[in-house]
Formats: sequence, C-alpha cells, structure tokens
Amino acid sequence: MNTKNSNSKKVQLKEIPSGSLTIIGTPIGNIMDLSPRAIDKFKGADLVLCEDTRITKKLANLRNFEIKKLVSFNNYNEKYKQKYVVDKIKEGKNIVLTSDAGMPLISDPGFSLLKECIENNIKIETVPGPSASIAALVVSGLSTQNFYFAGFPNKKKLARINDLKQLININATLIWYESPKRLLGFLKDLKLVFGNRKAVIVKELTKLYEEVLRGDLLNLITEIEIRKQLKGEYVVIVEKPVISKTKFVDDDIKNQINILLETRSLKSVVEILVKKTNFPKKIIYNAALEIKNSKSIN
Repeated sequence: MNTKNSNSKKVQLKEIPSGSLTIIGTPIGNIMDLSPRAIDKFKGADLVLCEDTRITKKLANLRNFEIKKLVSFNNYNEKYKQKYVVDKIKEGKNIVLTSDAGMPLISDPGFSLLKECIENNIKIETVPGPSASIAALVVSGLSTQNFYFAGFPNKKKLARINDLKQLININATLIWYESPKRLLGFLKDLKLVFGNRKAVIVKELTKLYEEVLRGDLLNLITEIEIRKQLKGEYVVIVEKPVISKTKFVDDDIKNQINILLETRSLKSVVEILVKKTNFPKKIIYNAALEIKNSKSIN
C-alpha cells in the first residue's frame, strides 16, 4: 500500500449550488421583442430581480404570463440584497435578473451580483434580448467593424470633457446613452473635443416615435437647438477618426522614403526601413505607397 498517496491531501472541489441565475434581456420599446424562450424562463423562475417591479409586472401582463415573485433590485439596494439572492440560489432557487429595458448589466445594475455568483460556482446563463446601443449602431450608417460603448457621459462638464479627450484617438465608432435634458450640452462638448465629425442620434428605438438623425455634429446641434421640447431616450453615435495612412510616420522617415524611392523599388524601400526602424511593415508600406503615388501625380 502506498501510504504516501493515501496520506496526501484531497483536492477540495467547490460545491455546485442546485439553483441558477438567468440574465434576460427585455424589450427596449416594442413588447413583441420579448422572445418565447425569455417568457418560459420568466414563468419558470422562483424569483425575478428587476429594477422596477411595476415595469416588469406590466410587461408580464401585456404578454399574458405570470411571474411567481418579483423583487426590486437596483442601484440603490443591489449591495445589501446580493447576499440574500446568492443564499436563495444555494437553497436551489432559480432566479432571473432583468432590467426595465434592454440587456441587464449594460449601464444597469447586476455586475456585482454576477461576480459573486461566479465566486460561488453558481450556474449562470443568459437569454439575449434587445440592446439600444447595438440596435442604434446598425441603423446609424456609421462603421460597425469595431465600436466602443462609453455608456452615460459624466454629468459634470469638466469631468465629461476630460473623459472625451481620452477617446479622441480610439479607432472605433463611439456610442453613448444620453438623457433629453443633457443632450444639447453633450453634443456641444463632442464638437469641442472631436471637431465636426459625422454623427447620428437615435431616439426612441422600436417605439412609435422612433427617429434617426444623421449628419455631422454641427448639423445635429442646430437641429436639436430648434426643437422646443425633447422627450425620450437617446443614443449618440460618433464616427471613428479619419486617420491618415502616414500619421504614425514622422518627417525623418518620410524624407528617407523620398530619397530611397529615387533609386529603389517600393518593395526594397519597405524592406530597408522596416529593418532599420522596427516599424510595422504595413505602416511603412502605406507611407511609402502614398509618397510614391504623390510623386507620380506631380
């Protein structure tokens, strides 16, 4: 008998709670966007956590299903209700986390609870639903190749402008949520920091008065200024920066490219300068091609 192995410490496996947490996205306007699977999960839940119980109850009534128990779970009470929720799951309860509109955790409460559930080895699943940021992006007409969701802007002007300055050079379409009363001021801050970039404002997605305003920031500021009263929820989208192909190549490297192109091929120039500067090949190639093309035009 191998006493060494028999006396070794056994690996302690975390107990897996029998309950679960399901994160469900809800309609951002049109109640028909609530999926059949979401309805089944709501009906089968022992407990539903929601920002405003009245709104979730209204949704259930409009779609003709019942929920066993609704519990308020928002930014004000999330911290002290978290242990209660985790304990219920450990007891075997299946709990749903939802929001008033859209996907939970996206500028909504729930992230702290999610982390706690992960720490406790709790089963977590999601029933995807509408998201105002994604829905607005795909109808905006701006690039969807990559994007950066910045949430709600800071309410304090100086902090807001400082936050915007950190995003100037991000090579992605930028997305924010904003309230009607702060929309005009935010657009002016965007113009101040980003210049007159193309932008889109999307209002009241999937609702009766849905509207998409496209233009540049100056046009949009003018449009919002002439409107007497703003209502609804807004998504603001700004195009990614227009980056020159030679932006990251300084004047010294441009001069070297110019000189080398007098006697060498484009391929040879790129190989020499990539080796000499350790710059990415694509950046050197784009810079050299642009300079070569400008020489041929002249």
